Amino acid sequence: MHTVYKAISPEEMDRILAYCKQHAFFEIYPGEEGSQKMVIISSGKENEPLENFKPLGSFYCNYLGEGIISLDQEESDYDAMPSAQKHVASIKQVIDILIEKAHSGVQLQFPV
Repeated sequence: MHTVYKAISPEEMDRILAYCKQHAFFEIYPGEEGSQKMVIISSGKENEPLENFKPLGSFYCNYLGEGIISLDQEESDYDAMPSAQKHVASIKQVIDILIEKAHSGVQLQFPV
């Protein structure tokens, strides 16, 4: 089950997905409908081989509606382990950076 994290314009969503497609830190998978996407965030260094990257978590685009960024509710509500809470906080931080700064040609630094 998904929970809404942010609502953005369809143009902003397209910009974020375009940025993610261009960078190795992100993997994008299509959902059941054409505009739905799952984005997996990986941590690592840009110059490392891809096999050294480690998945941090994921977020979903357009699953709950056009322009909605959502998180898996099980992932975001799972508070039995402090490390799970840190992962969710890191995912949210990456999303916020993408919304604010992800434009073509920009090289972003993520805190993960």
